[in-house]
Amino acid sequence: MLITNKEYKINSRINTNIVLISDIHYYSKKDIKYLNKILDKITRLNPNYICIPGDIIDECNIEDEKYFIEWLIKLSNITKTIISLGNHEYYIDKRKKLYGFNKELFEKIKKINNIYLLDNENVIIDDINFIGLTLNKDYYYKHYEDYDNFLKSINSLKINTNYYNILLCHSPVNVTNEKVIEKLNVDLILCGHTHGGMVPKIFRKIIKNDGFISPNKKLFPKKVYGNLKIKNTNIIITSGITVLSHTNRFYMLRHFFSGEIVNIKLTKSK
Repeated sequence: MLITNKEYKINSRINTNIVLISDIHYYSKKDIKYLNKILDKITRLNPNYICIPGDIIDECNIEDEKYFIEWLIKLSNITKTIISLGNHEYYIDKRKKLYGFNKELFEKIKKINNIYLLDNENVIIDDINFIGLTLNKDYYYKHYEDYDNFLKSINSLKINTNYYNILLCHSPVNVTNEKVIEKLNVDLILCGHTHGGMVPKIFRKIIKNDGFISPNKKLFPKKVYGNLKIKNTNIIITSGITVLSHTNRFYMLRHFFSGEIVNIKLTKSK
């Protein structure tokens, strides 16, 4: 699979460089060769922070776990890495609709130096308040991305206006709602999940922020990709580094899409 670089420059009240990757969907050690290419590209970008808003694994119980841990250690050696959780972290077996949560794996990841796995938690690093939102299983699989469920999920988030607030939220659905933006009151939201609406790169200039199909099989979804500005909040939605995961029935079509690394340059206005 090809890997493309995307860059956004945002006027901000801080100066920093963030690399955004999402939807790793690690499945087994067969993925490591591709992930090492990602690692090399991120190293060359020399970011201050790496942010990963969810779907770091493809299913709850992964094969060859140690290889993924070793890869995360290499990633964290580049710089501080902030991770939130997505919907694939719940899968035990997607086809049988069995769900779980691999707490043992997440505890191992939390012990890695320079990695911050935020499960409805926040961490202040330098002058940034990073917040990781975990949306519950019912949000994704029972009442698919329900607005009221989302509002309940964000009630406990710790926003601190003394700092620059960055929210890692796997799904962009609902975060583009103006009422939600007002309630959140954060500076930057980083998302994945939608895989760019399954739009091949050659059509992106025409389609822009919208897509062909969403993860819930909705046709022609709106606001599923790119850099959006709503009120005073920037929202960046990446197509992810793995567009079609092993659990996707159309996995064999993955070669028609490219993985994406997003370089976000926050610059103080003069």
